[in-house]
Amino acid sequence: MTSSDITALFDRMATLHVGVIGDFALDLYYSLNTETGERSIETGQVVFWGSRPRSSLGAAGNVVQNLTALGIRNISVVGCIGDDLYGREMRSLFEHQGVRTQHLVAVTDGWDTCVYTKPMGGNRELNRVDFGTHNQLPDTLFADLLRRLEQALPGLDVLIINQQFPNPLLTEDRVLRLNDLIGRYAQLRVVADMRQVGRQIRGAILKVNTAELARFLGVPLPGLPDLDWCVQHGNLLSRQLQGPLLITRGEHGIVFLDGRDVYRIDGLPLTGEVDTVGAGDTVVAAFAAGIGAGAAPAQALEIANLAAAVTVRKLHQTGTATPAEIMALQRTYSV
Repeated sequence: MTSSDITALFDRMATLHVGVIGDFALDLYYSLNTETGERSIETGQVVFWGSRPRSSLGAAGNVVQNLTALGIRNISVVGCIGDDLYGREMRSLFEHQGVRTQHLVAVTDGWDTCVYTKPMGGNRELNRVDFGTHNQLPDTLFADLLRRLEQALPGLDVLIINQQFPNPLLTEDRVLRLNDLIGRYAQLRVVADMRQVGRQIRGAILKVNTAELARFLGVPLPGLPDLDWCVQHGNLLSRQLQGPLLITRGEHGIVFLDGRDVYRIDGLPLTGEVDTVGAGDTVVAAFAAGIGAGAAPAQALEIANLAAAVTVRKLHQTGTATPAEIMALQRTYSV
């Protein structure tokens, strides 16, 4: 695409109404000093010092902040948070970005807001402390979420489904109920990123990486899956799901299969240190926004590939990509 093509696509993206349902989390970073020389008077244990705490949206929330970075301002979220300080922080971050949170339900009993607590020692991430990743959502509350999603669906152009954790929100049975709902909206563009229950989704473009592709099919993962392996196995899974497949290949690029054609784009030859945390979320957000705005698959792949190349160069953070950053990178590699 030319720069004017990309600019026009971003203009169309800005008019979209996108819904996101799934596992919302908070990423909580802070610097940790374990060599303080201080001991607790009460316990005698070494006291660690924390500093520079900072929070950002993670999991399905990172998809949302990637959408807002792309200039999309009409976003609705459907999911659960805990009635706790982390849940209040997550809602505040959403609302600061102008995200609609009326369908973000605060669960008052037996639910911790999902949090990845990430202490940093120097430039290295230390042992995480996770909250809420094994929550169990009662069926009655999931039914309420489906009703809320049903209220939102008529006004949506695109729906993104995220399943990050093995338990909190989506199970195999619940995905079947979700399929029934989204199946009533034939014009809705749906993109799903589901770590455990992707084989159950229907009526959506499923995004997988090569490890997930091998796991969903029950086949060995080669040390370096080449394009032929990805296309062969991607077509097999696509036929089983009766829907398109988006395959991320890390530094080697992205492939899209729609049952008829194969679209591919190579990864950009980046130099220097990279941080791939959250890059898959960037691909999902950018590709979904692209097809929602009427881009052809090859064009949506190009935008997603550029956006991911921007985010992986943002170290020690779950990065996002703005239109200006994407355009700058596009100009660099089109010379």
